[in-house]
Amino acid sequence: MTPTPSAEIGALSPYRLKREDVPVKLNQNESPLDLPSEVKREILGRLGEAPWNRYPEVRAQALRASLAALCGVADDRVLVTNGSNEAILVLAQAYAAGGTVVVAKPSYSMSRPLAVTGGARVVEVPLADGFALDVDAMRAAATEHHAAMILVASPNNPTGNRFPNDAMARLARGFGGLVVVDEAYWGFHPETPLSLLDGASNVAVVRTGSKAFGLAAARVGWIVASAAIVDILDRAALPYNVGLFAQVASEVMTARRDLVAARIVEVLRERERVAAGLRALGVTVYPSEANFLLMELADPRETFLRLVEHGVLVRDVTSYWSLEKCLRVTVGTTEENDRFLAAMRAALEVPA
Repeated sequence: MTPTPSAEIGALSPYRLKREDVPVKLNQNESPLDLPSEVKREILGRLGEAPWNRYPEVRAQALRASLAALCGVADDRVLVTNGSNEAILVLAQAYAAGGTVVVAKPSYSMSRPLAVTGGARVVEVPLADGFALDVDAMRAAATEHHAAMILVASPNNPTGNRFPNDAMARLARGFGGLVVVDEAYWGFHPETPLSLLDGASNVAVVRTGSKAFGLAAARVGWIVASAAIVDILDRAALPYNVGLFAQVASEVMTARRDLVAARIVEVLRERERVAAGLRALGVTVYPSEANFLLMELADPRETFLRLVEHGVLVRDVTSYWSLEKCLRVTVGTTEENDRFLAAMRAALEVPA
């Protein structure tokens, strides 16, 4: 007899992303910039000197210290995880299992699955006009459902906008549970929710090395919170959860702050150029403080297919709540962005 999964897990859909065979791939919000050869050589050199028959550091202590310094906090306020997805999962397991998590919609597509996998129920609250965080509605839902956790992404994916820190501070104020802010796109905006940690003991910030570091292949994330919260998470997280390659590569990039900053500036410059180019084609482009753009089109599905025909893959987000007319495009290299804009012109049949 085939065992029956829990109803909650059975209702989830596996994460799948169709991979079209196209030369320009702008659908996953990865960094467009691979690591420089000299940085790769440094990483490979350190890996070659390390023993591969031994487990890596159980809690990635050296990387933990580097990330703590990057965030301006003590080491005991950081937990390193296998990507930011594991960070959210561990937070749900430790603080919301058997309870309720309130999330905004539309937001990061993995928010619900991770909370459910962590043993929680999920209540979704729509964003307000302009994709603003509806603090009153979020707080009301948290009260009504006796929520253990509120999860928001800032900057938000796929809308691209950042929620003001004072709005998130209002969420945390007087709330008996944990407020988790997923800051996957740190570095691409001037204000960080890390500043909330000084005034609120019930806030945790999640970050990833996939975007700013350009280390999507390494799968490294981390949680910044109070020492008391990190102590609880340390009990819930799996031992040896971050592999040797991920630890070494991330340590190297935390030491290359000038390189990271310069790469972010390059992406931001291209983001504004692409946004201007889309607007010149008559496309509605929403403001973004991340490494991608949300655009609204008269016929998004047809435009998506025409882009694929022209060798460009973007993200179809028409299934998201309130985004029925939208596609999302990651900022690529200058060459990739030129090809995307040319493909958009052709797809929309705009005269040159």
